[in-house]
Amino acid sequence: MAERLALVVDDVGANREFVVRLLNGVKYKVLSGSTGTAALQLIALEDDLPLAIIDMKLPDMSGLELVVHLRKKFPNAYLVVASMYDERSTIDKAFAAGCNVYLVKPHGFMELYKRLSQSELAALFTQPPTVIDQYGPRIYKPHDKPPITN
Repeated sequence: MAERLALVVDDVGANREFVVRLLNGVKYKVLSGSTGTAALQLIALEDDLPLAIIDMKLPDMSGLELVVHLRKKFPNAYLVVASMYDERSTIDKAFAAGCNVYLVKPHGFMELYKRLSQSELAALFTQPPTVIDQYGPRIYKPHDKPPITN
């Protein structure tokens, strides 16, 4: 069986270690870093990155900038943006950047763990973009913008 690789990027060590332990529990080999630059260095020589969990706020770039880089290099990666902010505009920006899941900390981690332990990652790709917050998972639906009138 091919090794399952994941990237975890969070500038708070305790948060990063918690997510690494969760992913180790579902048999992922985890690369982890505290900055976007460190993350890009860690994956520079990788040909495939099945899963990445990226904190929204990093010291050297936004998590969304990192998501854009990862989506370009790994178009088939399952990208999760984790944030304390449960704001519609932030969620919209995360999906526009290319994430598959927007996870509101700390509520969503156990749901993500459950999904990863019960399904192969490929099966998760068949699911629509998802927000996981204190109310549980829900399908992300972008706002319909009203037509511009003159």
